[in-house]
Amino acid sequence: MFAIFTLLATLKAKPGKEGELAMICTQLAEKVLSSEKDCLMYIPHVAKNDPAEVVLFEKYKDEQAFKAHEESAYFQEAAKKFANLLEGKIQVKFLKEV
Repeated sequence: MFAIFTLLATLKAKPGKEGELAMICTQLAEKVLSSEKDCLMYIPHVAKNDPAEVVLFEKYKDEQAFKAHEESAYFQEAAKKFANLLEGKIQVKFLKEV
């Protein structure tokens, strides 16, 4: 049995950067899902009421799988791009299934 590790990450694009942020998140999701066997779910969403807001729903086998995700070269590359696209910091909520 393993401990599922789930989180929501909310990213807010700078004005005019909405499409670029959504594209990078979509490309990142494709890479994560094809490369990380312990990632159970990685789904980017754009808020219906705010196209500048991207929410990533992420679910991993365990905390080690999440840490491996954060340390991956493709995540680090995306994080560098986020620096020029985001208004503020990424907001992360860690979740516990009930």
